[in-house]
Amino acid sequence: MGNKMVLVAIRYYVIFMMIMAIFMNNQMNFNNEMIIFILIFLVNNQLRFFSLDKGWQKIVSFILEMVFVLIFYKWIKVYLFIYSALLAIDSNVLFKKYISIIFNLIIVLEELYLLRYSGLQNQFLNIAIVTMVIAVLYFTREERDKKLEAQDLYDRLKISEDKLKKANEELEIYAASIEEITSLRERNRISREIHDSVGHHLSTMVIQLGAIEKTISKNAGAAETLTKNLRKFTQQSLNDVRMAVREMKPKEFEVYEGILNIEELINNFKKMTGVDVRLSFTKEKWSLNSDQAFIIYRIIQEFLSNSLRHGGATIVRIMMAFSEKKLVLTLKDNGRGVNNLVEGIGIKSIRERVMEAGGFFEYNSKAGEGFLVKIELNRWEKPKIHSRREGHGEN
Repeated sequence: MGNKMVLVAIRYYVIFMMIMAIFMNNQMNFNNEMIIFILIFLVNNQLRFFSLDKGWQKIVSFILEMVFVLIFYKWIKVYLFIYSALLAIDSNVLFKKYISIIFNLIIVLEELYLLRYSGLQNQFLNIAIVTMVIAVLYFTREERDKKLEAQDLYDRLKISEDKLKKANEELEIYAASIEEITSLRERNRISREIHDSVGHHLSTMVIQLGAIEKTISKNAGAAETLTKNLRKFTQQSLNDVRMAVREMKPKEFEVYEGILNIEELINNFKKMTGVDVRLSFTKEKWSLNSDQAFIIYRIIQEFLSNSLRHGGATIVRIMMAFSEKKLVLTLKDNGRGVNNLVEGIGIKSIRERVMEAGGFFEYNSKAGEGFLVKIELNRWEKPKIHSRREGHGEN
């Protein structure tokens, strides 16, 4: 809106200067026809700029004004650059780029034609002023077009971003639905497995127990045989149940079990407090034993609580780096921090837990730089379990 107001002001200034040039020419003798002609010129000029919408209407109006310029110059013989400047403004503002270039060329050619009998100095001055005005307007138009293209690109990117967000939300809903369906299918499969396997074995055991109950008073030997067979059948059923459970439990669960518990802790903390907690870990991981998982869980729990309560932190970074021999746990927040920290129960508790596990513990804090904790734990080697010899089942 501001640029348009400036442009309108310049147009009216040029029109004013053009009319003043006509009246200041002492050689002119005004009559009613000339005044009417000037009014027609002004009406045509204003209609083209403010009212005409179709391209061909503006082109006709522009050509008509070029004819008016020929007549004006015939009257006064001076100030040609003023009339041409007004044409140059409209040429570079109202029309498309290729039409604008054609009209700019025609304006210069018209100037050369009208100045063909004037002095060289007058020709040079008028042509120089008009070409300079055209050049300024042309490059201003280029900058304006670039801004419009940039704005159009921004708008399209904004629309694409909104569509992407919407698609992402729909994808999340879809993923949640798929996860729920998958969970229901898995629960249905487990239910069917229990019904077909465990239910069948338990039914058989009930039948055999009923047979033992009936025969134990009549035939002790037969009852003893039934009892031995039932014991073997029960042991086999127990082995089958254990095998089914092991098959249903993912092998990767042992490796990720500790991390999954930590992720659940962090997610609950984020929901309740709004603190941005970000957990990351290396690609290579090894399973934590129960003591290590418990220690890390309690340390993170204590750190999150202290970061919010004492540090007023809004962001917490947690990194679990698994190397071949060690786990390095780094916790960092953006809280207030302190220069001289007096260890409280929380820090002492963390230190004691780490030391009991044979690990390394250190912390660092400065005012305005948050709080940092670094912990190292040695890798725990899972003991190898040797299978029993065939024929010696579990009791």
